[in-house]
This record gives sequence, structure tokens and C-alpha cells, in this order.
Amino acid sequence: MASYFTSRNLPVPPELSRSPLTDWRRLSVAAATIGVLAVGVRVLDIDTSRANPEYAFARIADLVRFDFTIMTPQNQFETFWDTAGGLMLTTILLGVVASAIATVVALPLAFLGARNIMGGNPVTAAIYALVRVLFTIVRSIDVLIVVIIFAIIFGLGSAAGVFGLAFHNIGVLGKLYSEAVEGIDPGPGEAVTATGATRIQVILAAVVPQIANPFISFTVYRLDANVRLAPILGFVGGGGIGQLLFQTIQQFQYPKAGLIIFMIVVTVAAMDFFSSQVRNRLS
Repeated sequence: MASYFTSRNLPVPPELSRSPLTDWRRLSVAAATIGVLAVGVRVLDIDTSRANPEYAFARIADLVRFDFTIMTPQNQFETFWDTAGGLMLTTILLGVVASAIATVVALPLAFLGARNIMGGNPVTAAIYALVRVLFTIVRSIDVLIVVIIFAIIFGLGSAAGVFGLAFHNIGVLGKLYSEAVEGIDPGPGEAVTATGATRIQVILAAVVPQIANPFISFTVYRLDANVRLAPILGFVGGGGIGQLLFQTIQQFQYPKAGLIIFMIVVTVAAMDFFSSQVRNRLS
């Protein structure tokens, strides 16, 4: 490759003229990576001596020996919504409702967090900076921690899961939406502004048509992610089928747990297929 440039009297790019074996920057990065991994393995003290393959295979066999009794009410006090099927549907709806709440809140905030919309004077610039910091803070708090906090406020159940998941997604969707707004073509906006249109009219006429498809794509992507994440929320009191899965594992009811895991896998695969189809049509 170097001869290709020198034969034509062209300068050789620095990244090609340096040998990987003598480039101190690459070597230092490689050494640092190896050092961090070595320290991590030493600190973690990963012990596999207590593994019991025979017991593990027996439990895996229990997981695939599905117990379908959890699909029907077990007593007169239970309804369909107390069965595994009802709780799975509840979990899907939990992700859908949380995504809807997050979308409704994040949409207007996205325009306030877009530099090209809020630029122009110190007041709007300050609002832009405040909203972007808000997105960063909300997004940085893990959703399980948020659900635990909402479980303290609302108690164990679906309310904690819905509001906790929605809160986290406001930060995620707000960032995605605002970056989509910042990436639009400024030409149509400038043309509409030249006619004397207000800022709201510019947004509706020149911005919204450009961001409609990206917004739908981001929303469907987060809906897919939320339905995938919703079962885990039950482990920290967020309601849904995750709570039943936690109970069955705690009680060593592995055939019931295996059926629940299978239902979650099928649901997640179906949502992933739906999400990919929608996003492919929009691309």
C-alpha cells in the first residue's frame, strides 16, 4: 500500500507509515487493556470449582418440561389476569403504555432540546442547555433503580413499572428525537422563515415533515426495547410476568419457570420482527 503512494509521489498517510509493532500509542493501548483485564480477573476471583454440571443439566431439563397449570386459574379467587397468559399480556401492555407516556412527554421536549430550533438568543439557548442536561440525567439512571424508587412511591405493581419505564425512556427518546431535529435540512426552514412565518409555523411546515419517519422509527425501536425489558421489572416490584417468574424460581418450580421464559422469548422475538418490519418500511 505504501508503494502505491510513493510511486505517484503522493504523501504516505501517517497511519500507513507507522508499523503496529513500533507505534507506541497502539502498544500502550493494548498494554493498558491487558492490564485492566488482568486486574479485573484477579479482583473478581472467578471461582468455577463449585460448579455441578449434573445438577445444572437436571435443572435445565426441568426448565423444558413445561408445567401448563400456570395458564389457568388455580382457585376461585384467581382470574385470567392472574395466569401466566394474563400476566404476559399485562407485561406487553406495560411496555406499550410506558412507551406512549414517554413519547408524549419527549416530543415537545425534543424541540426545546434541539440547537437549531432554540438558537438565536440567550434565553432559548439556556432552555436548550437545560433540556439536554435533563435528558442526560434521566437517561443515566438505570431503569431498575427508577422502578425501585417508584415502587416505594406507588407500592409494588404495574404503576411502578409503567412510570419507571416511562421516566427512563423520556431521556432516551428525548435525546434521539432532538438529534433527529438537529439533523434536518435547514433549507425548507429558511424558506418558510423568509415568508414571515412564526417559529411554530416553521416547525409545523418545515421540520415536522422531515422528522416524521425518524420519530416513528425511534418510537417503534424503543417500544421493542421496552417490551423486552418489561419482564425484568417484575424482579424489583414492577409487576407483570417477571414477578411470577421470580416467585417460581424462588420456589424451585422450574417447569413453571421454563414455560414463562419460553413465553417471554416468543413475545420478544415477535416484537423484534414487528419492529424490524416497521423500520424497514420507513427506511
